Amino acid sequence: MKQLISLLFFLIITNINSQTEIKFNLASSLFLVPNIGIEIPINEKFSYQLDTTASFWDSVDGSPYQFVQIFNEFRFYTNPSRRDFFIGPHIGYGMFTVRNPKFLTDIVDTAYKEEGSYQSGRNTYYGITLGKKFKLKNPRFGLELFIGFGSSQSNYKYYNGDEVRDFENDRAFSKSGEELPYKGGLMLTYKI
Repeated sequence: MKQLISLLFFLIITNINSQTEIKFNLASSLFLVPNIGIEIPINEKFSYQLDTTASFWDSVDGSPYQFVQIFNEFRFYTNPSRRDFFIGPHIGYGMFTVRNPKFLTDIVDTAYKEEGSYQSGRNTYYGITLGKKFKLKNPRFGLELFIGFGSSQSNYKYYNGDEVRDFENDRAFSKSGEELPYKGGLMLTYKI
């Protein structure tokens, strides 16, 4: 076991020093929602990426809008330089405390219209990321345009103020599942 851990440590350290990229999402930063990541090459055409997105504050109208998402992703590149089109499966986890947007509750007949109401819960994500990397003049910097979509499965509770509202729900948590895009943007990348 000790030898296996030593081997894994050696492989990780070797890969970290060979074309590892750190990333910052320029698009989400415009909304003060940081999205950072690290991509570690596995070989010429494959890499592993870990990224996280988080919002720690309420929306501009004072409604709850806190969330954290963490994604593990394996990528396949069409070009061995890892500077072109890529596709990869990902799995993610998230936590949230959000209010349904007012425009949505106005057009959809829902029980979740009460003033001061919000949902708090957990998500799991399973899907695919598609993207393309672009070179910049400085070889250490680049841009990455991407979108991730798939299945989002949520378990949450509905609250109005501090009071839990279950609307005749026999389960401890309400559940929902959607297929939709849930991550994307324009990353500024830097090779370490």
